[in-house]
Amino acid sequence: PIHSVCNMSFLDATLSAIVVGALWILILAPVDQIHGTPTGAPIAACESMTPGHGYDAQNSASPFKTEIPTGETAFMDDPVHLELRSLSSGTYFKGFLIMAFDKDDTSATPKPIGTFKLIEGSDGQLMDCSGKVSTAVTHTNNVVKNLVRIDWQPPKYYMGTAIFRTTFVQDVSTYWIKTESISVTFVMPDGSTHDPMKAANV
Repeated sequence: PIHSVCNMSFLDATLSAIVVGALWILILAPVDQIHGTPTGAPIAACESMTPGHGYDAQNSASPFKTEIPTGETAFMDDPVHLELRSLSSGTYFKGFLIMAFDKDDTSATPKPIGTFKLIEGSDGQLMDCSGKVSTAVTHTNNVVKNLVRIDWQPPKYYMGTAIFRTTFVQDVSTYWIKTESISVTFVMPDGSTHDPMKAANV
């Protein structure tokens, strides 16, 4: 009888520990989802550009866009000014992740190109995606915003067509991934699109 009592006490203690542990898991799991990533996207998000909040991305048209005021053409080596903005007043986003890609790179996992530069007064921090320095920008806080300004520097002597993909996060369960900007084609000052590096090797 004494052994039975001891065994029952041990069993009760073990079951209590399991129940308490399970309750802590249930309590803490939603906390992570509620907070998301308020201080910026993690490096793990570089490839998929997905926040990892535990919710599916939106399939509807994004209420936000990446705008390029200078249009679809830029001179070789010139920086490109970007504006991440809301399409209507009263609509805000809290988080974002932006990268630039060569439009002709149709591989399953395209590599980001160029480097970003922060503009003073805009929310943003540089990220090193795909092992390259400053190839992405993400938010630094989850304060609502309807405009973020960023500059992007193309690779040296780049004569291709770049496109910018941005993930916009409205709240922890509402986000749009890889929304595309207009494409920007880099040309010589005379308007030609030949690659000077290829011409030099002819």
